[in-house]
Amino acid sequence: MKQNTKDWIQYGSAIALILSGIALVFLSFLLTLDVNAGVNTYAGVAFSCALAIFGVSAYMVSQVASFKTQMRNDFDDLRNELTNQKPHDTDHPNQRQPHPGDIAKG
Repeated sequence: MKQNTKDWIQYGSAIALILSGIALVFLSFLLTLDVNAGVNTYAGVAFSCALAIFGVSAYMVSQVASFKTQMRNDFDDLRNELTNQKPHDTDHPNQRQPHPGDIAKG
């Protein structure tokens, strides 16, 4: 399943929940001139679920974007370190310098 399809399902269900809550409250008030506890409870739960769907989706998108940026920066730093290093650099701190005793032993 494509990411675009998942987004459409999430946003569609959240919008459907919001619209159903609004419609139920409106119809309840229009028909009975009162909004009873059951209708009020459904509207509250529908709005809470819809906002949770939007909030989780927005949070995940921001976290993934942040992770991509961090990884891209780390790879760029690693690439810069590797390209700036000469292949046979004798001043490299980890490279062992020949010891005078090594020549006599060899």
